[in-house]
Amino acid sequence: MENTCIWVRTVTGQTDYIDDDITDVILNGSKYERLRVRRHSIFDQPIPTKLAWQSALLLALALVAPITLAYPSAVAALFPGGDPLSSSPTVLMPGALVLLLELGTAVGHVAVAGAILRGESTLSERRMRQLLSAEEMASFYGFVGGALLLGITLGFFLLGFSGVETLQQYSTAGKQGPFDPSGTELSVATVSLLSFVASGVLFAVSRYLAVKLN
Repeated sequence: MENTCIWVRTVTGQTDYIDDDITDVILNGSKYERLRVRRHSIFDQPIPTKLAWQSALLLALALVAPITLAYPSAVAALFPGGDPLSSSPTVLMPGALVLLLELGTAVGHVAVAGAILRGESTLSERRMRQLLSAEEMASFYGFVGGALLLGITLGFFLLGFSGVETLQQYSTAGKQGPFDPSGTELSVATVSLLSFVASGVLFAVSRYLAVKLN
């Protein structure tokens, strides 16, 4: 799809060059894309762009392993078994939810893209609006919920650099602290590796769909 460009003559007589993506979609985009931009949603980005953003979120989540490797030895000793990578601390659980949430919403985005690719010309406007609603719902959970949980996860892991004294303030006697065992088998290394692999897969899918949907 070629970009549509607008030349605007200002009051000063100078001609300004404007690359108007919305006008480009309205004039040259598919019916589905035209419906998308007319909804004025905060999640009106194309599906390939959303998948690329989700890839970035998962890549950020994968940083939990490098972060723990940089901990001072005194902080690393707070983890179950004294080994941050192989441990499953409570603070990792929001990160595990981010992984599940991003993968689930990515499946939703890809499913919508697949429906469009299989036969956009045969879809009614009502069906397209239903697909847009499903896409926006997936985007909401993926970006709002996912970003919030990711911020909590990285925030607690970065808190490890503040020192043992600070961390011990979060471990009240008789209560579970952020680095206490979570009771699951998910380790820091597992979540980090899965996030890294999933990030690469989503980015590859986003580039593939960018070509197919163009």
